[in-house]
Parts: sequence; structure tokens; C-alpha cells
Amino acid sequence: MHILVCGEALVDVVPVPGSNPSKTRSIPGGSPYNVAVGLARLGVPTGFLGKISTDESGVRLIDHLRRQRVETSHIVRTRRPTTVARVTTTPGAEPDYAFEIEGTADRSLRLDEIPKSLPEHVRALHFGSYSLALEPTAGALEALMTRERERRVVSLDPNIRPRLVVDPAAYRRRLKHGFASAHIIKLSESDLAWIDPQKRFERAARRWLKARAELVVFTRGSKGAIAYTTKGTIEFPSLDVEVVDTVGAGDAFMSGLLATLYNLDRLDSVTIGHLSRDDVRHALDRASQAAAITCSRQGANPPTSCDLEKHPR
Repeated sequence: MHILVCGEALVDVVPVPGSNPSKTRSIPGGSPYNVAVGLARLGVPTGFLGKISTDESGVRLIDHLRRQRVETSHIVRTRRPTTVARVTTTPGAEPDYAFEIEGTADRSLRLDEIPKSLPEHVRALHFGSYSLALEPTAGALEALMTRERERRVVSLDPNIRPRLVVDPAAYRRRLKHGFASAHIIKLSESDLAWIDPQKRFERAARRWLKARAELVVFTRGSKGAIAYTTKGTIEFPSLDVEVVDTVGAGDAFMSGLLATLYNLDRLDSVTIGHLSRDDVRHALDRASQAAAITCSRQGANPPTSCDLEKHPR
């Protein structure tokens, strides 16, 4: 594997389109899990690191990863139950999530369950979402990020779930450390609103670029995306699409971004510092396409490389 995605895996319970609102179906989910699946579908050698239950839902999560050709040797198994997220979608708004997370598998990863070392062929690690908010998983992943940030590219998408934040001050401190450790940072409008209600994104981006970051991307829904690098700022429009829902759209964007940088040979600790404006524009294009295709489908269902080639720019 060349990219190792670290974090939570869960089951999303989503409404069935065009049916009674009480009719639902369960699909594999979790932001890092979706990113891993999205990367694998785009042909990138990918692995997943996290803690997954041995219950029926956990078995389904593992099977789905393996069918997508995501490497699973860094997954820890446990008898704790799988987290469930009940998703409510409203046209024109971000999905709303109600989590059943008490005592569940993905929030229980301990520091002593983190690998003592990673294979040399792991070029980048991606972190994000509530796995960085809930102990002991949050502390374990933060330690992994700190240990590896000098040797490998670190990617971070906070994908904040405010309902799950028990200690906002502690979480903001952890995110501050994560932003200072990451080479690639992606945030949404809602992430920024929680981190900084005054929405001073450019100021934050400039601060992170002075630390370690080489690329900071701010996604703005229908307004497109804006990227900051040490070489300047690049704005990219959103793509027209008939939206079914936006579940997993940000994760698909993240997968498309990382996959493109990987294919451009810019995803290691040396070449990440050589990003050109053309590299970034191409990555934003592919990431936006991936997100648009996901929005045209129900649930977190990221595209394959063939899907991207068929999608009009």
C-alpha cells in the first residue's frame, strides 16, 4: 500500500429515495473509511488502519474493504459493537448525523495497538473526522501522526461532527497540533465555522503554510473550492450535477485530490514540496469531479477511474 488511511469505520443508515421516510438501508461509511474506498476505486494502493468490530456489521465493513482491494492488515478487531450513524438528508443542506457511538469499536483504538513501525512503501497517511475527537483513538492517532510526519506526507480533513465533541477546548488543541503537522489540509465551510466562527480562512491557511503545509484546500459546496499554496491562490468552480444527496461528497473530493497528487508523483515527503499551480488545478479538477459524481448517487458511493473519465468537465 502507498497511502494508509487512519480512523473510523461505521454503518450509515440512510433513507431510501422516493419512499416512505421511515424506510432506510444500511451502507458502509465513516469519513476515513470512505476515503480509503475512494482511493482504491481510483487505482491507488491503499490500506486502512482502525478498529473494527467482529459483529455482523464489522464483518460487512471488512468484506467491503477487501472487495475494493483496500489492504486490511493494520485493522484491529474487537467484540465491541459497530458505530451506527443515522443520516437525515435535506435538499440544499449538509446531511445531519445522529450517532450511536457509546462503547463502540472505532473509538476504542489504543496507543499500544498502533504498529511500532510502518512499511517503507507507505508514502502518505490520511487522518480525519471524529476519530481525532474521541479517546482513546484520538490520542493514539495523534501519536502516530507526530511520529510519522517527518518521514511521510500527512493529510488531514477534520470533517468535524460537533455533536460528538465532548471537550471542545481539548479538541481544538488537538486540531491545532494536527494542522501544524499536516502537509495537506482540507476543510469545509462548516468545519471552518466551528473552528473559527469569524471564518478567517485565508489567515489560517497562511499560518499553516508557514508551518508544514504545502496545500490547504477550502471546499465551499456550490461555490467550488479554493486552494492555497506557497506559490499562490487558486479558485476552482463547482461542477453542475443533479444532486441526490451530499453524503460522502467531501470524502470523495479528498480521495480525488490525494489520488491525483499520487498519480502526479507529488505524494511523498520530498516531492510534495514541488507542487506547481498546474498540479493543484488538475488535482482540484479531479477532486471536484469525484465529489460531483458522488452527489449524483445515494450515500457514500465514490467513483472509479472509469467513472471520472466518462464524467464531463
